[in-house]
Amino acid sequence: MQALNLSTVPVAKKKNRFWRRQFAPEITIPQIIFDIAFGAVGPVLCFVFDPIVFRRGIGAAPLFPDYQIFTYLFSAVQIAVLFSWLIFRPRNELTGSIIGGALTSGALFCLTTACILAPFSLLGLMFGIGIFGFTPFVTAFVYLRNAFRAAGFRATRPKAATLSMLAISVLLAVVLPLLLSLEIRSVITTAVNEVVHGNPRQADFAAHRLIPLRFFAESEMNEIVNAYLAEQDPERRERLKVLYHQITGEDIEVQAHLLRD
Repeated sequence: MQALNLSTVPVAKKKNRFWRRQFAPEITIPQIIFDIAFGAVGPVLCFVFDPIVFRRGIGAAPLFPDYQIFTYLFSAVQIAVLFSWLIFRPRNELTGSIIGGALTSGALFCLTTACILAPFSLLGLMFGIGIFGFTPFVTAFVYLRNAFRAAGFRATRPKAATLSMLAISVLLAVVLPLLLSLEIRSVITTAVNEVVHGNPRQADFAAHRLIPLRFFAESEMNEIVNAYLAEQDPERRERLKVLYHQITGEDIEVQAHLLRD
Protein backbone atom coordinates (compact mmCIF):
# COMPACT_ATOMS: atom_id res chain seq x y z
CA MET A 1 0.00 0.00 0.00
CA GLN A 2 2.86 2.39 0.82
CA ALA A 3 4.59 1.62 -2.48
CA LEU A 4 1.38 2.51 -4.34
CA ASN A 5 1.14 5.89 -2.60
CA LEU A 6 4.77 6.69 -3.30
CA SER A 7 4.35 5.92 -6.99
CA THR A 8 1.30 8.12 -7.43
CA VAL A 9 2.46 11.27 -5.63
CA PRO A 10 5.30 12.22 -8.04
CA VAL A 11 2.93 11.91 -11.03
CA ALA A 12 0.53 14.43 -9.53
CA LYS A 13 3.40 16.77 -8.72
CA LYS A 14 4.76 16.51 -12.26
CA LYS A 15 1.36 17.38 -13.70
CA ASN A 16 1.05 20.35 -11.37
CA ARG A 17 4.55 21.52 -12.21
CA PHE A 18 3.84 21.25 -15.94
CA TRP A 19 0.77 23.48 -15.89
CA ARG A 20 2.35 25.83 -13.38
CA ARG A 21 5.29 26.33 -15.76
CA GLN A 22 2.95 27.18 -18.63
CA PHE A 23 1.61 30.25 -16.82
CA ALA A 24 4.58 31.07 -14.60
CA PRO A 25 6.07 34.59 -14.92
CA GLU A 26 9.36 33.09 -16.13
CA ILE A 27 9.47 32.59 -19.90
CA THR A 28 11.66 29.78 -21.22
CA ILE A 29 13.30 29.53 -24.64
CA PRO A 30 11.21 26.46 -25.65
CA GLN A 31 8.06 28.39 -24.74
CA ILE A 32 9.13 31.35 -26.88
CA ILE A 33 9.77 29.03 -29.84
CA PHE A 34 6.40 27.37 -29.30
CA ASP A 35 4.61 30.71 -29.03
CA ILE A 36 6.18 32.05 -32.22
CA ALA A 37 5.43 28.82 -34.08
CA PHE A 38 1.75 28.62 -33.10
CA GLY A 39 1.03 32.26 -32.32
CA ALA A 40 2.45 33.75 -35.52
CA VAL A 41 3.76 31.23 -38.06
CA GLY A 42 0.85 28.80 -37.65
CA PRO A 43 -1.92 31.34 -38.35
CA VAL A 44 -0.05 32.70 -41.38
CA LEU A 45 0.34 29.20 -42.81
CA CYS A 46 -3.37 28.58 -42.26
CA PHE A 47 -4.15 31.66 -44.33
CA VAL A 48 -1.67 30.72 -47.07
CA PHE A 49 -2.94 27.15 -47.38
CA ASP A 50 -6.57 27.99 -46.65
CA PRO A 51 -8.58 25.40 -48.63
CA ILE A 52 -12.11 26.65 -48.04
CA VAL A 53 -12.61 29.07 -45.13
CA PHE A 54 -11.95 32.42 -46.83
CA ARG A 55 -10.78 31.39 -50.30
CA ARG A 56 -11.82 28.83 -52.86
CA GLY A 57 -9.29 26.02 -52.67
CA ILE A 58 -10.95 22.66 -53.27
CA GLY A 59 -13.67 23.60 -55.74
CA ALA A 60 -16.37 24.56 -53.24
CA ALA A 61 -17.26 28.15 -52.41
CA PRO A 62 -15.47 29.56 -49.34
CA LEU A 63 -17.34 29.32 -46.06
CA PHE A 64 -16.86 32.82 -44.66
CA PRO A 65 -15.55 35.18 -47.40
CA ASP A 66 -17.22 38.21 -45.81
CA TYR A 67 -15.01 37.90 -42.72
CA GLN A 68 -11.73 37.52 -44.57
CA ILE A 69 -10.50 41.12 -44.33
CA PHE A 70 -11.38 41.49 -40.65
CA THR A 71 -9.74 38.17 -39.75
CA TYR A 72 -6.53 39.04 -41.59
CA LEU A 73 -6.31 42.48 -39.97
CA PHE A 74 -7.23 41.19 -36.52
CA SER A 75 -4.62 38.43 -36.78
CA ALA A 76 -1.97 40.91 -37.92
CA VAL A 77 -2.64 43.02 -34.83
CA GLN A 78 -2.46 39.97 -32.57
CA ILE A 79 0.83 38.80 -34.06
CA ALA A 80 2.31 42.30 -33.71
CA VAL A 81 1.19 42.53 -30.06
CA LEU A 82 2.55 39.05 -29.33
CA PHE A 83 5.97 39.91 -30.79
CA SER A 84 6.00 43.22 -28.91
CA TRP A 85 5.42 41.37 -25.65
CA LEU A 86 7.93 38.60 -26.32
CA ILE A 87 10.66 41.05 -27.41
CA PHE A 88 10.24 43.96 -24.99
CA ARG A 89 8.31 42.41 -22.07
CA PRO A 90 7.23 45.73 -20.54
CA ARG A 91 6.75 45.58 -16.78
CA ASN A 92 4.62 48.71 -16.54
CA GLU A 93 1.20 47.79 -15.15
CA LEU A 94 -0.68 49.95 -17.64
CA THR A 95 1.22 48.67 -20.68
CA GLY A 96 0.88 45.10 -19.45
CA SER A 97 -2.88 45.54 -19.08
CA ILE A 98 -3.16 46.84 -22.65
CA ILE A 99 -1.14 43.95 -24.04
CA GLY A 100 -2.98 41.45 -21.86
CA GLY A 101 -6.35 42.75 -22.98
CA ALA A 102 -5.42 42.65 -26.65
CA LEU A 103 -4.12 39.09 -26.40
CA THR A 104 -7.17 38.04 -24.41
CA SER A 105 -9.38 39.16 -27.28
CA GLY A 106 -7.15 37.15 -29.61
CA ALA A 107 -7.51 34.05 -27.45
CA LEU A 108 -11.31 34.36 -27.37
CA PHE A 109 -11.46 34.95 -31.12
CA CYS A 110 -9.24 31.94 -31.89
CA LEU A 111 -11.20 29.69 -29.54
CA THR A 112 -14.50 30.75 -31.13
CA THR A 113 -13.08 30.24 -34.62
CA ALA A 114 -11.73 26.81 -33.72
CA CYS A 115 -15.10 25.68 -32.36
CA ILE A 116 -16.90 26.90 -35.50
CA LEU A 117 -14.43 25.17 -37.80
CA ALA A 118 -14.21 21.95 -35.78
CA PRO A 119 -16.85 20.02 -37.81
CA PHE A 120 -15.22 21.06 -41.09
CA SER A 121 -11.77 20.23 -39.70
CA LEU A 122 -12.87 16.73 -38.72
CA LEU A 123 -14.28 16.22 -42.20
CA GLY A 124 -11.11 17.62 -43.75
CA LEU A 125 -8.95 15.08 -41.94
CA MET A 126 -10.06 12.57 -44.56
CA PHE A 127 -8.36 14.74 -47.20
CA GLY A 128 -5.27 15.49 -45.14
CA ILE A 129 -6.02 19.21 -44.76
CA GLY A 130 -8.21 19.27 -41.66
CA ILE A 131 -5.24 19.55 -39.32
CA PHE A 132 -5.01 23.27 -40.10
CA GLY A 133 -8.48 23.77 -38.67
CA PHE A 134 -7.27 22.76 -35.21
CA THR A 135 -4.42 25.29 -35.17
CA PRO A 136 -6.64 28.04 -33.64
CA PHE A 137 -7.05 25.91 -30.50
CA VAL A 138 -3.28 26.01 -29.94
CA THR A 139 -3.06 29.67 -30.95
CA ALA A 140 -5.76 30.50 -28.39
CA PHE A 141 -3.63 28.83 -25.70
CA VAL A 142 -0.56 30.83 -26.79
CA TYR A 143 -2.41 34.15 -26.65
CA LEU A 144 -4.07 33.31 -23.32
CA ARG A 145 -0.77 32.33 -21.70
CA ASN A 146 0.94 35.54 -22.79
CA ALA A 147 -2.08 37.65 -21.85
CA PHE A 148 -1.95 36.08 -18.39
CA ARG A 149 1.72 36.95 -18.05
CA ALA A 150 1.49 40.45 -19.53
CA ALA A 151 -1.42 41.50 -17.30
CA GLY A 152 0.29 40.03 -14.23
CA PHE A 153 -2.76 38.20 -12.90
CA ARG A 154 -0.62 36.07 -10.61
CA ALA A 155 1.33 38.94 -9.15
CA THR A 156 -1.28 41.20 -7.62
CA ARG A 157 -5.00 41.78 -7.78
CA PRO A 158 -5.58 44.28 -10.62
CA LYS A 159 -6.90 47.68 -9.63
CA ALA A 160 -10.00 49.29 -11.14
CA ALA A 161 -7.90 51.39 -13.54
CA THR A 162 -6.00 48.31 -14.69
CA LEU A 163 -9.23 46.42 -15.29
CA SER A 164 -10.58 49.38 -17.23
CA MET A 165 -7.52 49.45 -19.49
CA LEU A 166 -7.86 45.70 -19.91
CA ALA A 167 -11.44 46.11 -21.13
CA ILE A 168 -10.59 49.08 -23.36
CA SER A 169 -7.72 47.23 -25.01
CA VAL A 170 -10.00 44.26 -25.72
CA LEU A 171 -12.47 46.63 -27.34
CA LEU A 172 -9.84 48.46 -29.40
CA ALA A 173 -8.22 45.22 -30.56
CA VAL A 174 -11.57 44.26 -32.12
CA VAL A 175 -13.04 47.63 -33.14
CA LEU A 176 -10.04 49.06 -34.99
CA PRO A 177 -9.58 46.06 -37.33
CA LEU A 178 -13.36 45.96 -37.79
CA LEU A 179 -13.59 49.62 -38.84
CA LEU A 180 -10.60 49.29 -41.15
CA SER A 181 -12.01 46.12 -42.72
CA LEU A 182 -15.34 47.87 -43.37
CA GLU A 183 -13.52 50.74 -45.07
CA ILE A 184 -11.47 48.39 -47.25
CA ARG A 185 -14.60 46.45 -48.22
CA SER A 186 -16.31 49.72 -49.13
CA VAL A 187 -13.39 50.63 -51.39
CA ILE A 188 -13.50 47.18 -53.02
CA THR A 189 -17.27 47.28 -53.55
CA THR A 190 -17.12 50.74 -55.13
CA ALA A 191 -14.26 49.75 -57.42
CA VAL A 192 -16.01 46.53 -58.54
CA ASN A 193 -19.19 48.49 -59.34
CA GLU A 194 -17.14 50.87 -61.47
CA VAL A 195 -15.52 47.95 -63.30
CA VAL A 196 -18.92 46.42 -64.04
CA HIS A 197 -21.02 49.52 -64.68
CA GLY A 198 -18.58 52.38 -65.35
CA ASN A 199 -17.29 53.74 -68.63
CA PRO A 200 -13.96 52.38 -69.97
CA ARG A 201 -11.91 55.09 -68.25
CA GLN A 202 -13.61 54.59 -64.87
CA ALA A 203 -13.33 50.82 -65.19
CA ASP A 204 -9.60 51.00 -65.94
CA PHE A 205 -8.88 53.24 -62.92
CA ALA A 206 -11.01 51.00 -60.71
CA ALA A 207 -9.13 47.92 -61.88
CA HIS A 208 -5.83 49.51 -60.86
CA ARG A 209 -7.24 50.23 -57.39
CA LEU A 210 -8.30 46.61 -57.02
CA ILE A 211 -4.94 45.06 -57.90
CA PRO A 212 -3.36 45.49 -54.41
CA LEU A 213 -6.65 44.42 -52.78
CA ARG A 214 -7.35 41.35 -54.93
CA PHE A 215 -6.43 38.87 -52.16
CA PHE A 216 -9.23 40.33 -50.01
CA ALA A 217 -11.85 40.49 -52.75
CA GLU A 218 -12.57 36.98 -54.02
CA SER A 219 -16.31 37.20 -53.39
CA GLU A 220 -16.50 40.66 -55.00
CA MET A 221 -14.50 39.44 -57.98
CA ASN A 222 -17.29 36.95 -58.61
CA GLU A 223 -19.57 39.90 -59.35
CA ILE A 224 -17.36 40.72 -62.32
CA VAL A 225 -17.60 37.09 -63.43
CA ASN A 226 -21.39 37.14 -63.12
CA ALA A 227 -21.56 40.37 -65.11
CA TYR A 228 -19.34 38.75 -67.75
CA LEU A 229 -21.69 35.76 -68.00
CA ALA A 230 -24.77 37.98 -68.28
CA GLU A 231 -23.28 40.50 -70.72
CA GLN A 232 -24.59 40.30 -74.29
CA ASP A 233 -22.40 43.01 -75.82
CA PRO A 234 -19.23 41.32 -77.16
CA GLU A 235 -17.14 44.47 -76.67
CA ARG A 236 -18.10 44.95 -73.01
CA ARG A 237 -17.75 41.23 -72.44
CA GLU A 238 -14.20 41.28 -73.77
CA ARG A 239 -13.41 44.37 -71.66
CA LEU A 240 -14.56 42.59 -68.49
CA LYS A 241 -12.41 39.62 -69.39
CA VAL A 242 -9.33 41.80 -69.86
CA LEU A 243 -9.93 43.76 -66.66
CA TYR A 244 -10.48 40.58 -64.64
CA HIS A 245 -7.16 39.19 -65.87
CA GLN A 246 -5.48 42.52 -65.15
CA ILE A 247 -6.74 42.47 -61.56
CA THR A 248 -6.30 38.79 -60.67
CA GLY A 249 -3.88 37.44 -63.25
CA GLU A 250 -6.37 34.63 -63.94
CA ASP A 251 -8.59 33.68 -66.85
CA ILE A 252 -12.19 34.70 -66.21
CA GLU A 253 -13.42 31.64 -68.10
CA VAL A 254 -11.94 29.35 -65.45
CA GLN A 255 -13.80 31.13 -62.66
CA ALA A 256 -16.95 31.28 -64.80
CA HIS A 257 -16.80 27.51 -65.21
CA LEU A 258 -16.53 27.06 -61.43
CA LEU A 259 -19.49 29.36 -60.80
CA ARG A 260 -21.61 27.48 -63.32
CA ASP A 261 -20.92 24.22 -61.41
